Amino acid sequence: MRSKTRTENLKEFYNIANPVIDNPEYQKLKKIKHHDKDIYTHNLSVAWISFLLAKRFGLRIGDVVRGALLHDFFFYDWRTFRDKDYILPHGFSHPVISYKNAVKVFGRLTPVEKDIIVKHMWPLTVVPPRYRESLLVTMVDKAVASREAFKAVMPKRKETKQK
Repeated sequence: MRSKTRTENLKEFYNIANPVIDNPEYQKLKKIKHHDKDIYTHNLSVAWISFLLAKRFGLRIGDVVRGALLHDFFFYDWRTFRDKDYILPHGFSHPVISYKNAVKVFGRLTPVEKDIIVKHMWPLTVVPPRYRESLLVTMVDKAVASREAFKAVMPKRKETKQK
């Protein structure tokens, strides 16, 4: 069996992602900074890479895409915002905040989607991911966030002219 083309993969990905990313509440994430990008772009990057890997490993791609899109579903700049309801720092509290927001906006989630969202900050979450899909998104999120953080703090390289 031949592998799908990029165009076919994109179509399949967006068939799953569009009900989430087209939601007006979700669109608000475009205005909230996350490392060198915004939360919307970060979540989309995590979801796309997770989708490709989930297909390769035979995982539940619908759960992976939706869970990845909702793993950082909070509406504040974590560098400056403090919520009186959450004593713990953002890294510990935002998975629960994201899950509550996801349920409020999108209704009931699958157990895999919930696990992806609530445990994506493992090992900070202490309890490890229960599903392979959750572990996959957790690892992809760390890779994408590391790349974004690195780009945010590193000065842009200037092109040098060859003599």
